[in-house]
Amino acid sequence: MSYTALYRKWRPLVFEDVVEQEHVVRTIKNTVKSGRIAHAYLFCGTRGTGKTTMAKIFARAINCINPKDGNPCNECEVCRGILDESILDVVEIDAASNNSVDNVREIRDEVVYAPSQARYKVYIIDEVHMLSSGAFNALLKTLEEPPGHVVFILATTDPHKLPATILSRCQRFDFKKITPAGIAERVKLIAQASGINIDDDGALLIARLADGALRDALSILDQCIAEGSTTITYQNVLDAIGIVSDDFISEIVDNIESKNVEGLVASVEMLSAEGRDILRFASDLVLYFRNLLICKLSKNPENILDVGKQYLDKMIAQSEAFTKERLIGIIKELSSFETQLKYALNQRVFLEVMLISISVGSYGQSGSDNNLLDRITNLESAVRTGATALGPSVKDRSSVSVQVNVANTSPVPSGKKLDNLPPIPGSSVPKSSAKGNSFNELEEWANILSDLKANRRMMLLSYLTSTKAVAADESTVLVVFPPDVVSLKNIVSKAEHIDVLENALERRLGRHVRVKVVDEESLESMVQKEPSPLKNSEESQLVKLTREISDRLNVPLDIIDE
Repeated sequence: MSYTALYRKWRPLVFEDVVEQEHVVRTIKNTVKSGRIAHAYLFCGTRGTGKTTMAKIFARAINCINPKDGNPCNECEVCRGILDESILDVVEIDAASNNSVDNVREIRDEVVYAPSQARYKVYIIDEVHMLSSGAFNALLKTLEEPPGHVVFILATTDPHKLPATILSRCQRFDFKKITPAGIAERVKLIAQASGINIDDDGALLIARLADGALRDALSILDQCIAEGSTTITYQNVLDAIGIVSDDFISEIVDNIESKNVEGLVASVEMLSAEGRDILRFASDLVLYFRNLLICKLSKNPENILDVGKQYLDKMIAQSEAFTKERLIGIIKELSSFETQLKYALNQRVFLEVMLISISVGSYGQSGSDNNLLDRITNLESAVRTGATALGPSVKDRSSVSVQVNVANTSPVPSGKKLDNLPPIPGSSVPKSSAKGNSFNELEEWANILSDLKANRRMMLLSYLTSTKAVAADESTVLVVFPPDVVSLKNIVSKAEHIDVLENALERRLGRHVRVKVVDEESLESMVQKEPSPLKNSEESQLVKLTREISDRLNVPLDIIDE
């Protein structure tokens, strides 16, 4: 005798065996007991929740000769005939492959004939949303005024695709996803009946993988049993499905938190070598960070998360290393990367870049700089009370050129202090990229990175997430890599990446600049060798202040020496 799959062998025969659909069972049973049988029903919900099973039980119940409390007896001639499909009064149709007008016309021609053995002629139309528009129109009149001996049961996973004219003629029942606890209990029951021992963690893992669909859970259990062992453990399930354990994902998260790039790359190598599903891993990683966020925000995460006690304790400890803002930022970025990963030519490389970028990046972290609007307001105030006029409003700085006539400015008399000159906000401690560095950090760098993301330069963006940029001079910008990701410097130094950065900077700064890629150690050496910032010893303090104002406002400065 041929082998029967578990989900077919264990298909429920009575309403009470349908798992966690009590709201539907209660109404359908009362319908059978009262005899108030409608002419059309719509069963909708996600896959594996019992729609077709309920339809078959209902078809037997309304035709059973000896029903028992609304359930079919499954022993009478009619019930046995429906079960072995020898009675043709119950017809099951797959609308995915029988979706034409002609298929529905056949039904319309057949319904006029009375059932041969049963009380009702029942048509179960599975995946009814797959019918064509013409087929729906052909079915409409029959649904509206069918003969009294005909019952239609429509099943679908996408009820929103059905025309409103069809929906309005059916009694609708929504099937909900089955909880992991309910699936795990059913899996253990069936495994025990099949002579298989399965531990609680293994059953719960199968339930989580099934995502609310009991049929999927039984298919996974069938696959695990096929390996030949009479005992199924958590690791057996992982190996059978080809996914990674929570321990592996936990190690990945630890490496992300500690910015251990080498550990992340080694983990991806192991993932690839063992033939694990990279897309599934990315999805599981998003779910793991979601669980960390729940642990961070909830006082009782054990009431929400379906994980073992040892894994829950580990997640609670890990969540303490992240702020809730960073967890939210990481989840958003991972979800974005997950979508792109499906179409990546080299998924392994893309996954490495994804993990490195969220590790060394600053997603969800708030910067310590003052608000940009506040800084601009302060500078405008300084200009209004300053020693020189900048002409038009600084709001029009994109088209402003500041001219300073050196001949008409006199040096500060010897021995006099500059206390009477207007202070420049932040000028006392210039923002620098390294200790003792006179190079000012480029404030437009954050906007440059945003432009790269908007232009879908995600690979380049991932390399630059922890970098900063400093202006060496008017025509040169240095991209500075910190020591922990200095290995990425050579990648960004490639000509194609430099061209993209120079074009992005030119659009933001309004002038052509040259980009050089350095590390912090090299930058410090450059600072030590840098000549005095005064190119002309006779240049007045007023000109220096004007230079600083123009740099902060990103306004071109034209010094006319007469």
